[in-house]
Amino acid sequence: MSMLEEKGKVTVLTIGKTTPPGTDRLITNLKRHGINAEHSQRTKSGSIGDTILKATQEIGADLIVMGAYEHSKFSHDLFGGVTTDVIAGSKVPVLMSH
Repeated sequence: MSMLEEKGKVTVLTIGKTTPPGTDRLITNLKRHGINAEHSQRTKSGSIGDTILKATQEIGADLIVMGAYEHSKFSHDLFGGVTTDVIAGSKVPVLMSH
């Protein structure tokens, strides 16, 4: 929380046609802690990784904070992964949580 409180603004990015349950509650809790938070809903354009990177540039983000999920090596080699795409293409630091 202390790292988030130091930032000027936190944007919670969700991708897809529907907002995941609990997103509003997350924004409310961040604001309760004095964090200037907002929600940005994006439709997928290209891969999810590309959509995240494009949104990062558009909002002028200084840091990407995201969860990292592990798939089997076969699945990753065949389909790739959001984590790999974001790390490879990001021009700002990426903080991962697994």
